[in-house]
Amino acid sequence: MMELSPSKEDYLKAIFVLGLRGQPVRIKDLANYLAVKPPSVVAAIKKLAREGLVHHEPYGRIELTDQGLKIAKEIHSRYRAVVEFLSYLLGLDEKTAERDACRIEHSLSTQAIDQIIKFLQFLKACPASNPRCLTAFRHYAATNSLPDSCPQLGEGAISKKSWEWCCAGMPVESGK
Repeated sequence: MMELSPSKEDYLKAIFVLGLRGQPVRIKDLANYLAVKPPSVVAAIKKLAREGLVHHEPYGRIELTDQGLKIAKEIHSRYRAVVEFLSYLLGLDEKTAERDACRIEHSLSTQAIDQIIKFLQFLKACPASNPRCLTAFRHYAATNSLPDSCPQLGEGAISKKSWEWCCAGMPVESGK
């Protein structure tokens, strides 16, 4: 993916999301969605058009080019992965997760995003569909105390035993 500023990424993602409604995307739509002034949108769209990421006729609709669509889908996918991580795993409400994801998605490496996506896929595919550690974490987040069911291993200890407990008794490979 080409290197884009966070602002340009936000514009591409916004055009993509607004386009999912099936309505033409216009300058005023982007200005409202991103809470910026229309002249700022015009300047950003001109830059994106020069880079071959959007088509825009003055006073007309804004469309993503094939390259712009490919990048926007990737940006949106990264964003949704971070939202899901924050809401599903950490228990943030959806609005907070979306706001925070928008801020941190630009800072994470591709490797970090890929690992978040793999971890979420693992949790969905895992036979222990809601590993005990998630339930225990949710209890801890709400009460600031470990549930009685957590194995007591000592301060900061992470062991094979704790991971086996976390994943509902599933065996853990040695050295992992």
